[in-house]
Amino acid sequence: MARRKEFDVNDVLEKAISVFWEQGYEKTSLQNLVEHMGIHKRSMYDTFGDKHSLYIQALERCVDTTEEKLRKKVEEVIDVKKSIRKLLESTLEYEEIDRKGCLVVNCATELALRDEIAAKEVKRSFEGTQKILLELIKHGQATGELDTRHDPETLAMAILNLWLGIRVQTRVVSDRNELYAMIDGALTLLD
Repeated sequence: MARRKEFDVNDVLEKAISVFWEQGYEKTSLQNLVEHMGIHKRSMYDTFGDKHSLYIQALERCVDTTEEKLRKKVEEVIDVKKSIRKLLESTLEYEEIDRKGCLVVNCATELALRDEIAAKEVKRSFEGTQKILLELIKHGQATGELDTRHDPETLAMAILNLWLGIRVQTRVVSDRNELYAMIDGALTLLD
């Protein structure tokens, strides 16, 4: 008979996400994980597999929840430019709490170059965000809010890349006005 888990898997996974987010993959030891997660090593291995498997599950969870949150932010699009601004500014909202950056972007700069599975999740995240931006841009062009002189796919890629840059900048730029100026600059692409 299988033993019943004495912990909530989702809660424990969220704790692991927090550790990876703060320390990165390389600096996180198994001891860090089990201490922060509040479970034994054996339970971690039985539930999540090894450190890499746990990291990938944490990354998948972040990709899924981030896309869901972004979709909710733009669900009822009334003003496309304001919706895109909300998406860009959401990065700064998270960074008000602490300066951990974005787990997906952190993974892109730390692990994705040498880890095919991690790279696949990063790519999935970036493509999902780009798709949301593309839908907004196409909607804005269809309603006349945005000029149609720009190719919507190219514009979505450009805004995504500016957004990723802002997400990296939040780790080192402490002047909020400078970060908001970056967002203002990104939005000029929509004019």
